[in-house]
Amino acid sequence: MARIVPLWRSDAISVHRFDHPVEHEDQAYEEVSTAYVASFVESGTFDLAAGGDAWCVRAGDVMLQRPDLRFRASFEGPGFNDTCLTIVYLAANEDGFDPARSWDRANRTVLRAGDRLRYLQWLLARAVATGTPMLAEHCATEIFAALPEDQPDPALSGRKFHWYAERVRHACERMDADYPSALTASELARDAGMSMFHFSRVFAALTGAPPHRYLLKARLSAAARMLKDGRSVTETCYATGFNNLSHFTRSFARAHGRPPSRFPA
Repeated sequence: MARIVPLWRSDAISVHRFDHPVEHEDQAYEEVSTAYVASFVESGTFDLAAGGDAWCVRAGDVMLQRPDLRFRASFEGPGFNDTCLTIVYLAANEDGFDPARSWDRANRTVLRAGDRLRYLQWLLARAVATGTPMLAEHCATEIFAALPEDQPDPALSGRKFHWYAERVRHACERMDADYPSALTASELARDAGMSMFHFSRVFAALTGAPPHRYLLKARLSAAARMLKDGRSVTETCYATGFNNLSHFTRSFARAHGRPPSRFPA
C-alpha cells in the first residue's frame, strides 16, 4: 500500500512524496492515469509496463503519466521499495496544455536518468525544503515540456553533482537579479570557481541552455513585465541590458511572437 505525503500545492501544481511503508503489504497494481504527472524516483526500483512496453525504473529516472494512460507497476523481492518526488499538473486543462497531444504521440513513459533530470529533481527538492513556490513552478514548467525528451547518460559524478548544482543555481539567481548588467560567462565561471569552458558545459548540461541564452531569457522576461507596466520600448530596451534597439526588437519578437511596440496587444 502506498503512502502519499503532500508537500506543497498551488492552483496550478501539487508536489508530494510517494513511498511504501514497510508495515504495509504490497502487491502489484494497475491504474489508469487521470492527469499529467512526473515522478522523480529518489530511491529504489520498480517494474513498469504500459502500452506494450516494459521498464525497470531506477533511482534518477522519471516516470511520466498522461490522462488515460493505463499502466501496471510491480516488483521483485519482498515488496515495493521506491520513493518518488512527484509533481501533478493540476491546471493542465485550464492552461490548454499540449493541444497537439504530443505526449500521446511520443508515448514516453520513462525518461532515463541524466544530469538535466538530476538537476530538476535537486531543484524541486530544494524548492520544497526552502519553501520557494516559484522554484517549484519553474521545475514543473521545465518537466512538462510540450514534448518530453530522453536524457543522455549522467556525465557528472555523484560526489561532484551537488557541488556543481549549487554553483549553477547561484549563477541563475545572479542572472535573474542582475540581468541589466553586462555579465559574461567568464565572470560567472570565476564566481563559481571553474574555467569558462567547463562552467559553460556544466551550466548547459544542467539547465538545458548555455549561460548567454539563460541571460537573454531573463532579460526578455523582464522586458515583458516593463512593457506591461507602460514603459516605452526604448526605455525598456536599455533598462534590461540591451544596448541595441534593433537587436532588442528582433529578440523580443522571436520570443513573444510580436514586436515590443505591439506588446501587450
